[in-house]
Amino acid sequence: MSAFREAIAKEVRKELMNPEFDSRRSKNGGRVFWVKLAAATGFGQFVKEHPAYDDNVAAVHVTMSSAAGAVVADRGDEIRVTEGHTETFTKAFCLSTAGVRWVGEGSGTKVPALTVSGGVHGVAVEGAGVEFDNFRFPIPGADEALSMIRVKAAGCTVKNIVGLASGTRVEGSATETNNFIDCIRIVAGADDFTLNNIRLDSTPGAVPNSFLSFEGAVSRFTSAGFYATGSVGTAGVIDASGARQKGSYIKDWRIAVGGSAKPAVTLDTVSSEGIVHDCFFAGTDTTLATNAQFAGDWRRSQVYVSEAAGNLVQGALTPAVDTD
Repeated sequence: MSAFREAIAKEVRKELMNPEFDSRRSKNGGRVFWVKLAAATGFGQFVKEHPAYDDNVAAVHVTMSSAAGAVVADRGDEIRVTEGHTETFTKAFCLSTAGVRWVGEGSGTKVPALTVSGGVHGVAVEGAGVEFDNFRFPIPGADEALSMIRVKAAGCTVKNIVGLASGTRVEGSATETNNFIDCIRIVAGADDFTLNNIRLDSTPGAVPNSFLSFEGAVSRFTSAGFYATGSVGTAGVIDASGARQKGSYIKDWRIAVGGSAKPAVTLDTVSSEGIVHDCFFAGTDTTLATNAQFAGDWRRSQVYVSEAAGNLVQGALTPAVDTD
């Protein structure tokens, strides 16, 4: 190789290692876009460090909606929502472009916070293969918001979500108690859906109908890590009539619900099937069986169930003799 060609190759390798270059290429080979509030500290400098692409499409956007308009389906694009970012949705925010990865940056209270303020679904995942990762949902800004997240497309992933299903919030000089009707809804068409590391909580008063609701038949649902505590109106996890879960795998669910005669899980569509492994369910219904219903052909291993809300009762490994 000539000295000139060696010099060119060296410069190319140098640029490939440049952090600015790397920040503009997603892990799937697409473009990276950023969401950052214009009022955020250092916004102007941030824009300079992340200039528009060669076709004049901006790399930095001040709202998630603006960023959603910049991505291309199935190109491998990624949208990074910067830590501390906040947005309020008064209508459903639709993730309709297929194959886009949405990532919230930060941890703890720095994770981007999305407030649903209205009788609407907060984030509607409608594009196939969308990934939605690391966001939190505060108490809704209006009572009986429909859901935090609604999924109806195939091959999607929702993970690392923290949400408050209900509670009291202060709006100006007024105090109001609001709730989501269901925290996460899964509807027909959401085959091959993955739901991992979800943490939800509710408080007495205005309570959600459920933490997780299956509203249509889905196949190959996979979930590892679903943690929910608090009072509910119906059950911790429910399905609608005919909302079959086929070929599904559930692991590491920890659900403890309050309220009078409320089961932790009621998946009672008889044609459902799958595996349930390493889980704990605590409800307030009358028997072990009714506190964790898995109708159909669910194969269970290391599943513990408690039929009391207090701390004096140890969960029983199912199946077990239930004398009451």
